[in-house]
Amino acid sequence: MKSICFFKLVIVVAFATIFLSGCSSTPDIVVIDDSPVKSNDAHAEENSHKIYLITMDLADDFWKSIDSGCRKAVAEFGDTDYKWIAPDVNEDLPQRICIEQAVEDGAEAIILAASSPTGVNESLEKAAQAGVKINFVDNAAEFDCVAFLATNNALAGRVSVETMKKALTEAGIKSGKIGLAVNKSNVTSTALRVEGFRKIFEDGDFELDETFFMEDDPQRLKNFVAEHPDYVAFFGSNERTALAIGEQVRDSNSKQIVVGFDTSDAILNLLNDGALYATLQQKPQVMGYKGIKIALDALHGTYTEKNVSIDTGIVVLYKDSI
Repeated sequence: MKSICFFKLVIVVAFATIFLSGCSSTPDIVVIDDSPVKSNDAHAEENSHKIYLITMDLADDFWKSIDSGCRKAVAEFGDTDYKWIAPDVNEDLPQRICIEQAVEDGAEAIILAASSPTGVNESLEKAAQAGVKINFVDNAAEFDCVAFLATNNALAGRVSVETMKKALTEAGIKSGKIGLAVNKSNVTSTALRVEGFRKIFEDGDFELDETFFMEDDPQRLKNFVAEHPDYVAFFGSNERTALAIGEQVRDSNSKQIVVGFDTSDAILNLLNDGALYATLQQKPQVMGYKGIKIALDALHGTYTEKNVSIDTGIVVLYKDSI
């Protein structure tokens, strides 16, 4: 989570430049990392495979860690012209533009964290028709791929429940209301975590509130937490929601229990400060590293499987384990 990526070029992609049927509004700015990674070997660079990483946006350290894993693989395996691009907001239309931009630029493989299950499928179909190999990381579209590398999110929800129950028991809390938060409703990964949480948390003395959708507005979630001081605990199902909840709990000096997700520096600081009881650490660098390796193997013809799901693992972190 500590890799740093500098973004040097901002391009406003005009709607007329990449035609998307049925869309009439101007797309959002697409931010491009214009420092691609290539093999140091001149001959290898001349024959290198062009691979794009396309994430939901550029905001979270989680995406930077996937990029870090990709870059590690590129440095190790060579034979790759690698670039990371993403829209500045997590929405289908700008991500479709990113996919089509990558295809126009000659991408042979795309590693994609899909913005929604079906919202970018039209662009993925164009990529597939162009012969592009597709790997999904973190969040998959409902579309054929080589491999999908991600946390087992249903299992992560269950692990979150056990972690929350442990915290409540240690605090001597035997009843109360628990808040559940995700960032956006169209993201399958966080939906699965919350669904797993709900299925396992079978305790009649506790009530699980309806899922709160932050919609890329941390202050909205902070306000919700501030308005519910009676809640005994919160579950933040990704980096942004865990950060917003943890900051509000810390700033209000609340004793509410928070179980979060991901391990950016800001999340780890909240954990160290005691604002988070625990956070679940995914392995985004593994997603990026294996995503590149499998893409290269598929391009070389040595990886021929399709639609393979790969669980990249998860670890629960507490204050005394960082």
